[in-house]
Amino acid sequence: MSLLNPLHPQGIIFPDVQPYQTMLSGNLVLNDAAIEIIDFLLEVPAGFAQCPPHLHTWYELNYVFEGYLKTSFGGSMLDIHAGEFFLIPPGMEHAHVYVPNNPHKGACLRWKVNRGTGDLPVNTFSTFEQLNVLSNWKPGVYDDEFGLGSLLLSCFENTKQNGSSIANLLQIVQVIFSITELSPERKRWIEIETNSDHSLLRKVEIYLNDDQSYAVDVHRLAASLHMSYGHLARKYKKLSGQTIIDRMSQIRLERSLELLRCTDQPIQEIAYVTGLSSLSYYSRLFKKIYGMSPKDYREKNKGSS
Repeated sequence: MSLLNPLHPQGIIFPDVQPYQTMLSGNLVLNDAAIEIIDFLLEVPAGFAQCPPHLHTWYELNYVFEGYLKTSFGGSMLDIHAGEFFLIPPGMEHAHVYVPNNPHKGACLRWKVNRGTGDLPVNTFSTFEQLNVLSNWKPGVYDDEFGLGSLLLSCFENTKQNGSSIANLLQIVQVIFSITELSPERKRWIEIETNSDHSLLRKVEIYLNDDQSYAVDVHRLAASLHMSYGHLARKYKKLSGQTIIDRMSQIRLERSLELLRCTDQPIQEIAYVTGLSSLSYYSRLFKKIYGMSPKDYREKNKGSS
């Protein structure tokens, strides 16, 4: 049964929570679904003007309590005001524009769902299939006519007191289950190009150029685009003329050039922060592409822009 009720939240009093402090994270296995709650936090992007186009391999729910922001789903920007929310499924391109001097306050919930390894009991509905329906969620801005904001506030209050307890993890999962039951009228939405060759190349490029503070997982990227990695790899090479791995290495090498020219970071550290695994591999690849070692490049180009 859904936890949501048809009450639009009014007069929200936000709990005393620190922005971007992870309130809740953890893992649960329910029947045939392995659920990872990546984080649940208060978003207040003070001082930030925008978040450029990107995509990721997890789900992300954003709910605005106060103020507003602008978001695009591969098209024009849409205003999201207090009492509205949007859901980003894996593989969906999106971007945000903030009001730096008057940032919005909102809840941000990120999670992953994988099919578990256990057998599903006889005559039992698939939990994974129920949660996976959100992979087809239509992009757009939704009015909260269901009490979602009040439920999220309750989750904040409970996690403040008890942290990442099993009960609180289950409450968050129940929120996700409730969202799967919604069929809200889309007040403001846009159709996006999802299956064209141009769209595919753009999504791979955005993913590979995105922040590399986490390990790039091309298999998860393929899954988020609803195809096998083998099919994605073949299609990408046919369209671009190079492999995904070669393009990823090219991006990382190009990123390292700026660090060599403009910083005094040790070369071994540059290899690490650009994701090129080891100094020896980085040096071999660099010399193969640019005809000189990273050290020689730095000495030749130090200080140039």
